[in-house]
Amino acid sequence: MPEGNDVSVKEIYKEQYAHFRAMNDILYKIPPLFSVAIGGLWYFAASQLKTDRLIAVAIFLFAAVVSIASVFIMGRFSQAFSLYITNLNKLDGDYAVSIKNKDKKWPPSTVKIIQFLLWVAAAISCAGVIYALAPLFCPPAPPVLPAQPS
Repeated sequence: MPEGNDVSVKEIYKEQYAHFRAMNDILYKIPPLFSVAIGGLWYFAASQLKTDRLIAVAIFLFAAVVSIASVFIMGRFSQAFSLYITNLNKLDGDYAVSIKNKDKKWPPSTVKIIQFLLWVAAAISCAGVIYALAPLFCPPAPPVLPAQPS
């Protein structure tokens, strides 16, 4: 740090706590945003199934890409969030309040649950691609009419 720009630990604590609060607020706003974005893509894709199946395929593929990209976005978010929690716990010392426990695997963190649901959304989007493509390569057989008695 350059000379003359000393920052106290108290100022660092306040700044990091402010960032932590903002990130915590964002964390609980993210799932509805993902739901709206991916759900809207699914609705649009489903509405295209009767008119243009190739457009539906493209939209379902895009929904899968959005879901997978969101998993990685949440991973980066989780890393930053964990660093703030670690620093704040150090600064809080004996007064630290945290449920963070690296040794416990269950129950999973909020971020891990969101990531799991995004993987499920990606799988459903891929199933939508298959559902939309199937009639293009395997058209349904024409119905067989019962024989008319003569």
